[in-house]
Amino acid sequence: MNENILLSVVIPIYNVERTLARCVESVLGQHVEGMELILVDDGSTDRSVLVANRYQNRPHVTLIHKANGGLSDARNEGLYYAKGRYVTFVDSDDYLLPDTYAPLMAMLEAHPEYDILEYSFVRETSCGWKTIKLPEREYTHIGDYWLGCRGYEHTYAWNKIYRRSLFDGTPWAKGRLFEDVYAMGGLLPKVHTLRTTSRGTYRYTYNPSGITVKADARGWRDLLQGHLRMLHNYDFRGHADFARYYAALLNIQLATFELSGDERDIVLPSLPYRHTWKLCVLHLLGMRCLCLLHRQAKRCLQVVSRAIHEVN
Repeated sequence: MNENILLSVVIPIYNVERTLARCVESVLGQHVEGMELILVDDGSTDRSVLVANRYQNRPHVTLIHKANGGLSDARNEGLYYAKGRYVTFVDSDDYLLPDTYAPLMAMLEAHPEYDILEYSFVRETSCGWKTIKLPEREYTHIGDYWLGCRGYEHTYAWNKIYRRSLFDGTPWAKGRLFEDVYAMGGLLPKVHTLRTTSRGTYRYTYNPSGITVKADARGWRDLLQGHLRMLHNYDFRGHADFARYYAALLNIQLATFELSGDERDIVLPSLPYRHTWKLCVLHLLGMRCLCLLHRQAKRCLQVVSRAIHEVN
């Protein structure tokens, strides 16, 4: 680690020729002392490399070329070259609003005990922009963050600044979809203090072809495994907000089996909560029967929907 570098910003690049310049310029315009930018070309086949080449001679900008290995592999490559005390990630089709990083880095310098600083963001949806404001709060108990703050709903890699050393021995899991959830399961056991803040604005752009929109059975399976990793690392069952989290996990379990139809994917343990109608049905039927019933009901609805469409 270079003591002169405070923050390393890693941008993985793969076939984003239309959005890359906007992304890079938004980071270079942050005016943070001691910031470096690491561009990782993950085997792009379009003109992204030509766009990235424009920046390789800029001060504190490093451009790395590698064979395609996926998003996690590209982030790990960036981490290998990162010299900063802190590190953050930006997806190359997103961008930052001006003056996002400066106040966040001031918070970290004033509070060296923070291991992760998670900041607010604006998310583009099919219906427009939605602002997600996080509370001004410190968490020293992971259950209060994960369950009380609903950290499981915003596990994104890109709206967090991490102490670089958290990734020592805990790289991003190569080949996984929804890798952010899985990564948090490995990082949070190392965290002593996590801070959320309403400051800062990351602009997350809508991608109609992205994994979060068109997830298949593999994606949902990986998402479920990421959450099961959290359950393995933490016993949340005594927390007041655990039932709400478990209900969310049940929805992920149902979606996974709905798409795969493989009973080996029924892996969420049955717990005696009755806070929603699905949990009540789970209590009566058990996990396997609920998954089978849910999948059959979805298939029937699809058949009816197609029939109505053909009639019209």
